[in-house]
Amino acid sequence: MKQSLLTTFLLIIGLNACSQKDSIRGNKFQLTGKIKTKVQMAPHCGTIAWGTVVDFDIIDLSGMSYVKKNIGIIVTCPEFYKEKFFERGKTYQVVFSDTNQADFGWAIPNKDLLKKNKLSFDPYAVSIKKLY
Repeated sequence: MKQSLLTTFLLIIGLNACSQKDSIRGNKFQLTGKIKTKVQMAPHCGTIAWGTVVDFDIIDLSGMSYVKKNIGIIVTCPEFYKEKFFERGKTYQVVFSDTNQADFGWAIPNKDLLKKNKLSFDPYAVSIKKLY
């Protein structure tokens, strides 16, 4: 009985020590912002993985130092969000990363919009929530 309890206790400690605390690759940042311009929707994901850059006016940005008033963030497979989810002037909460979360690349037609960010990385949205 003592061996079973000891084994179970050590197993629980071992699993806890080795488990992932956060499944987001890279550094995580949080943005509250309003969509600045009309979102250019990409084709539906399928054989080709599509994404689009969404330009946000920054209300609050935590996790990084950034002096500009707006930021472009890559949204992958934007058609997965409900219809009319992305509306100009509406407020969103976005968790994004400095690392692509997928093990493959994305076709992003408007990727040149990221140049104005002047960041050393491409920001990829991990989750997006529409606030109002």
